[in-house]
Amino acid sequence: MRSHTWTTTEPGRLDRAVKSALECSNNQARKAIRTGKVAVDGARQLDPGFTTAAGSRVVLDMAAPNPARTEPFGLKLVHRDDWLIVVEKPAGLLSTPTGREESETALHGARMLAGDGRAVKVVHRLDKETSGLMVFARGVPATRALRQTIDGGRLRRLYHCVVDGAPEQTEGLVSSMLVRDTGGGYRGSRRGTLKVRPRTLPDPGPMPGSGKLAITRYRTVARDDDHTALEVKLSTGRTHQIRIHLAELGCPVRGERVYARSKSAPRQALHAGRLSLPHPETGEMLTFQSPWPADLTDIGPTGRDWRASSR
Repeated sequence: MRSHTWTTTEPGRLDRAVKSALECSNNQARKAIRTGKVAVDGARQLDPGFTTAAGSRVVLDMAAPNPARTEPFGLKLVHRDDWLIVVEKPAGLLSTPTGREESETALHGARMLAGDGRAVKVVHRLDKETSGLMVFARGVPATRALRQTIDGGRLRRLYHCVVDGAPEQTEGLVSSMLVRDTGGGYRGSRRGTLKVRPRTLPDPGPMPGSGKLAITRYRTVARDDDHTALEVKLSTGRTHQIRIHLAELGCPVRGERVYARSKSAPRQALHAGRLSLPHPETGEMLTFQSPWPADLTDIGPTGRDWRASSR
């Protein structure tokens, strides 16, 4: 059997649906899923425990390539040259090891995609549950150049997200002094430092006292009764910055579990959709874009064109 298509009649685990439809063993069903042979509603699904909805269209294609070879850990290669590797990171994958000797991270996958044994270095990170574009440096000169690019504010990042509710203003510049512990064991803005200004103003400077300056710009793309799709641009890259700022504005990212209790999405609805930077050797401006992910297609208004301008 080369291919098989069917529609599920009730919600349930994907591996059980595959086993039932093909009359195969548990191991055979799970192997087919993990090796990239199964798609649900047009999107390849690698998790045997994924829950399918009633009416989902499931396609088994035994000729589909094994992503373990072409897309290690679900990582997709976007660009590769002697200086850079740009990838799309899936949600659920750590950017780098946390110290517990994880062997499956975006860094490990980028090293596999490099293929030549040359050092691959981290220059920025995405949260584990955030999907989208990441850039890695190849070799020491590239690492130094990219870190200078980041320190100089020339690495431009645009994120797409869907939030619960809506910000009070349809667009704005959010700034605050972020601290590691606001008193409850969580990161957040130091009391009295959260400010919202017109989005077109220049970046503000830091405020006196503890914390690190964080600057986030947002723009409303689409709305419905309960949710809002935003484009978010970073001037700084603090840990959890977008999630913290939007939660503190009262419109947390859908699926947020730490800074708000939003359980209305399978994971946080945050995606790094655009990345621009000067090439470290030539200075040519490179721009990469990543579409809104399939697993978040039905999460609120997605502003289907997701205009990627940073106006």
